[in-house]
Amino acid sequence: MTRTNFLHIDLHARKGGRANFVIDELSRVPGSCAHVEDPHPPIQIAGLPFAEIATQLNRRLGEAYETTKRGVRKEIRVTQRVLLAGVASYPVAMPETSASLAERRKYRAWRARAAEFFLDLAGAHNAICSIVAHHDETFPHIHAAIIPTDTAMLAPALHPGYAAREAAEQECLRQGMPKRDAARAGRRAYAAAMRVFQDLYHEKVGRPCGHARLVTGRVRLPRGEYLALRNCHDARDQAILERDQAERERAAIVTETAYLIEMGRQASEDVIAQAFSAGMRAVRDGRIKDIAYNPIDGIPDLICGPDVDEVAWVQILEDLAPGWDAGLLDALEALLAIQSRSPTIRRDAVHF
Repeated sequence: MTRTNFLHIDLHARKGGRANFVIDELSRVPGSCAHVEDPHPPIQIAGLPFAEIATQLNRRLGEAYETTKRGVRKEIRVTQRVLLAGVASYPVAMPETSASLAERRKYRAWRARAAEFFLDLAGAHNAICSIVAHHDETFPHIHAAIIPTDTAMLAPALHPGYAAREAAEQECLRQGMPKRDAARAGRRAYAAAMRVFQDLYHEKVGRPCGHARLVTGRVRLPRGEYLALRNCHDARDQAILERDQAERERAAIVTETAYLIEMGRQASEDVIAQAFSAGMRAVRDGRIKDIAYNPIDGIPDLICGPDVDEVAWVQILEDLAPGWDAGLLDALEALLAIQSRSPTIRRDAVHF
């Protein structure tokens, strides 16, 4: 798996206590790091002790001011971004890093280079910087908290992208360009400056540690090749859809066939049950003597039905016993033949 750089910087204002919340999160203050299942105290790497960074921020916020065009001093706005926070992540998961001595050495070498990179960023503006490491998430990483030291606490001046955008917009406005065009030029300058920033990190940290600058992306194809490939994929998807439809139709046919077979079986059993019920009604009506007188014709009328039980069969056969003759065997064979066609009649209910 390719090991790729991860570097991110962002600005935070004091409005809503956002800047202080970020510091609390990096300090692993209870209630400020809900995304971490098992928080551990941060490991101090370089710069000002992190326990003092919140004190420094609040003290400087109390002293900060901005000067208007008329030369009047006033308190900075609550929306003024006063903290630059940066994070750099090591591209090997924490369990793998902890399990290997060689990997731990590589991680420490990377951590030292990454910390030096943030210190250089802060040092270029004479800013206060504190760097800590976290080992309680999926990937080990370091955080940098950088506080500007100018009187207005202009953290955007520390951010390469924002600084480049501001400079480009001001230059365009000075040249008389419309604000819309100036803003567009500022966005382009921001993107270009951040690419340079990422390149600088790769040169100082990523490349010496064997990490890649970019994640491997999709292959760019000429339009003709792309269209041909898309047509192939469309044909494949259509074939899959047709195959799935055929499978569904086949399954429906199998289900319907099984249903028809079951309906036919139930219909046959219903016919047999009706015939047996007619015979049992004849028994209840007192016509058992007629059956006993002519057992060959009578027995088959009694043997079909789901509600027959062993007691009924014994009673019927006992009543028929005086009238048995040589033709009784034929009647019993007819009985067994119907029993074989109807699983609802128990064979063990007939006693000879």
